[in-house]
Amino acid sequence: MPEKIKIFCGPNDYTLKSVYFEEPGEFIVGVDSGLDYLIESQLKIDLAVGDFDSVNPQYMKQIEEKSGKLIRLDTDKDMTDLAYAIDYVYNTMDYDSITVYGGIGGRVDHFLANLNLLKKYDVTFRDNRTKLYTLRKGTHHIDNFNKYISFFAIEDCYNLSIKGFRFEVDNYYLSTNDSLCVSNSGSGDISFSKGRILVICTDEKFRE
Repeated sequence: MPEKIKIFCGPNDYTLKSVYFEEPGEFIVGVDSGLDYLIESQLKIDLAVGDFDSVNPQYMKQIEEKSGKLIRLDTDKDMTDLAYAIDYVYNTMDYDSITVYGGIGGRVDHFLANLNLLKKYDVTFRDNRTKLYTLRKGTHHIDNFNKYISFFAIEDCYNLSIKGFRFEVDNYYLSTNDSLCVSNSGSGDISFSKGRILVICTDEKFRE
């Protein structure tokens, strides 16, 4: 049975109760410091991944005991802990969706690395303020519950139409260096014939 993969990672600057709700068929993955949140919230840990250099040392024994599976990575490696976790899920599991909690704030270099993960995999990142995901060609309806919604081309986008939002476009060519579609608002439909779109739904302040 396909599962909803929910990956918790650092930086730990989001409020778990505001972004996460339990669902049937979910598979919980803790990545390095994200495991601190899982221990503190007494959530199950189906898979723990990381070199564990940023985990609270007091929690390490509990992590080892509670985890259904634990993958300990070397400190010196060719990918981030989160990249390894997503790649592992992608290649070994049957799943409906992958949601990553965290991974947006913190170090700029890590955030850019996570943007590359959005380009490679169909995955959603979220914290208290922001939700990031990508769309492939076709027509999509978006119910946006944040103050702002922006669209960026991560692959040149052809015949882009944005309808129902505050600002609309029709049959537009959106290149990867074009920021025309930043700071829109509302909900609506988006369609395009070729390319890939990064969707950023965000608020000015964290939601409690």
